[in-house]
Amino acid sequence: MSFYPEVTCALPNRHGKPLHITTTFPENTIGCPLILILHGFKGFRNYSFLPWIAQHAAANGMIAVRFCFSGNGMNGTSWLVQDLDAFASNTISQKVDDVHDMISLVQTDDQFASLRDRWNGQIYLLGHSRGGGIAQVVSRELIEANRIPIVKTAVYNSVGTWIRWTDRQRTEWLSKGALSFTNERTKQIVQMNASYVEDIEANADRLSLDMAASVCGDRLAFFHAVNDLTVPLSEIVALRSRTETSAPLFTIPNTTHTFGMTHPVDRITHGFVTVLNESFTWLLQ
Repeated sequence: MSFYPEVTCALPNRHGKPLHITTTFPENTIGCPLILILHGFKGFRNYSFLPWIAQHAAANGMIAVRFCFSGNGMNGTSWLVQDLDAFASNTISQKVDDVHDMISLVQTDDQFASLRDRWNGQIYLLGHSRGGGIAQVVSRELIEANRIPIVKTAVYNSVGTWIRWTDRQRTEWLSKGALSFTNERTKQIVQMNASYVEDIEANADRLSLDMAASVCGDRLAFFHAVNDLTVPLSEIVALRSRTETSAPLFTIPNTTHTFGMTHPVDRITHGFVTVLNESFTWLLQ
């Protein structure tokens, strides 16, 4: 599926690990804003509806960049986890750093020289699920650093907390050194190292979603499915309540964590069309 032209490349992050990147360009325009699209846990840049978001962004005059986090273990593919060790050792801080590295590459790397000729210097972020949490953290850091014009951040079915385990599970995870589970999409048994928990605890201030929501304010908007069972709507309601953030919440009725979309895509759902239209109306207003 490609209507607007796309260019794919792979460039190293600060640790020399590849970021697999796809850029979607609008037609014959200059002075375009840039939108970074961030995938969720167990995801990748071409997951399900993410290419459709990029195409919709291009149709609205935006340059869309989507990339695979360096620790997703998929090595630029679109199905199985190829590097189980990379997946196991991935952390939230590493993902946040990947986004900053991606921004730096867009600003300086020769691969993006033609992009910079068309870019107006503004940046938007859009993240799904765990990628929504990453987008919030990065947005806060960009605002506080004041190093690039971050305009708005939209998050789809975003996590409202990183703590997704009980005390008992944490104890077991740390004692064993890794947690094993089945990736339902690929049916692979994969692991996450205890360093994932340790990173969240050691970097609690930096990774605080409460602080991110407070700092971002109305530059951030939550778009959440009413029937999301993976990240319940109540999680975002609670985040907004305890932080008293001015970030608006838009609810999408009668749909789920992926808005009813599958991978590979077999049809475009009403829930996805709704969130796409509502989010871009907000982003571009």
